[in-house]
Amino acid sequence: MASGHEGGAHVSWDPVHSMVLVPAVAKAVKPPVVAAGGFCDGGTLAAAFCLGAKGIQMGTRFIATKDAEFEQIWKQAIIEREERQTLVARGLFGPMRFLRNRRAEEIVEQTLQDLPRFYLGEPLDSNEEILRLERTGFDDLIDSKADTALMFGGEVAGRIGDLPTVQDVIDSIVNESSETIGALPGRVLSK
Repeated sequence: MASGHEGGAHVSWDPVHSMVLVPAVAKAVKPPVVAAGGFCDGGTLAAAFCLGAKGIQMGTRFIATKDAEFEQIWKQAIIEREERQTLVARGLFGPMRFLRNRRAEEIVEQTLQDLPRFYLGEPLDSNEEILRLERTGFDDLIDSKADTALMFGGEVAGRIGDLPTVQDVIDSIVNESSETIGALPGRVLSK
């Protein structure tokens, strides 16, 4: 999925889609493309550049930083999750990815009860029961109830294992992407 934004196109939502959509959108549109979905370090930034993007957007990686204004249990949940510990269900703004816990499972179950063909692409408007699960999930997040808190996060959580500062994340990404791009000719060109 791609959508135009001021000054560029935004491509999103999960790592597999990024590998398919970023080059397709970069070829099809003139504005700079910003890739999102699965980006967390310099290697993934370098990959985005190779696919035609001019930059990346990171959500989950920036939540899990010391200076992010998110609840500590959310940050800790990202660090503790593996790649397969996220779920997609109907959320506030359409399909969303949640860190797996009991609340996320309830939202998936409610989504499938309301629309069994949801994962086949049929749209589902939000409804009172999903909104109730989300509201109580946000309340539980504030109350630090880890199993019933509503916490968004991508599969990239499985690659995040620390809580650096935002500045450290940015510095690390810039340095690692420069090193990765600099090493590419030696990796792909024979002498």
